[in-house]
Amino acid sequence: MRNFAPSFAVRRLQRGISLLFALMSLVILGFAAVALTRSVDTGILIMGNLAFKQDTLVSAGSGAEQAITWIQNNINTGVLDSDHTDLGYYASSLDKLDPTGNKSTAADPKPLVNWDGSCQGATSGTFVNCSTLPFTGTAVNGNKIQWVITRLCDSPGSASGSNLCIRPVSLSTASSKDRGELLSGGRISVGTASPYFRVIVRVEGPRGTLSYTESMVHF
Repeated sequence: MRNFAPSFAVRRLQRGISLLFALMSLVILGFAAVALTRSVDTGILIMGNLAFKQDTLVSAGSGAEQAITWIQNNINTGVLDSDHTDLGYYASSLDKLDPTGNKSTAADPKPLVNWDGSCQGATSGTFVNCSTLPFTGTAVNGNKIQWVITRLCDSPGSASGSNLCIRPVSLSTASSKDRGELLSGGRISVGTASPYFRVIVRVEGPRGTLSYTESMVHF
């Protein structure tokens, strides 16, 4: 009997240690499972946000086309010589305008666009004014489309004389100089292109996704 007692005690001790290691392994596996679940959830969230961002960028292209079509339809009507704030159009360049509101600070305040009716929550004193109003276009894929158009001229009015506007250097309307038969009016003539227009588009999508694009066009 004295020979079997120590062996029995050792077996009992070994069984207790095995249970302890088993419990520790379960705890470690539990933490690993939680970490894996959170990692997968974060990855899915990031992928979803990227998809929404890409969708708003695609919609911004359609929004820019809507705004450019409006400019083209009014290019020779005289409408573009004056501001139309209800249509998001401004006949001067608004050089210091901060469309996103990210650059305006108390040390360097800038004019903002009142996209959402509350100046995007900007703190008073961090901007000069918030009087630039956008126009809301036709929604694309359920995304809200807004734009502001500025004509790159010093001031409203006719784009001529003392009202300096940024234009292309020249516009050639003939194919070649002295080619073929020489007729009256057959040489190169220089046409006058329209001023440049700056088209700023803001797209608001799901989960507060925002995209801004800017285009420069002339006619």
